[in-house]
Amino acid sequence: MFLLRILLIFGVSLLVFAPITGYIAYNYGRSFWRWFGLGLLLPFVSVFIALFMAMRDRRAEDQAANQSPPRR
Repeated sequence: MFLLRILLIFGVSLLVFAPITGYIAYNYGRSFWRWFGLGLLLPFVSVFIALFMAMRDRRAEDQAANQSPPRR
């Protein structure tokens, strides 16, 4: 019975975290299927990795937008 519960928790986490990871990655211009696969391999960690990558990209875009062109 204990093994069944563990398998159920792991299966549900695969069905929840893999699409969420793919969706986050897709919204920031990354491959949905590649990140979906990562979500299947690392169900809990992949969401945080995708969020970190998205925040890093957003920060780089903001810094590029805030830099003014050089004056002549």
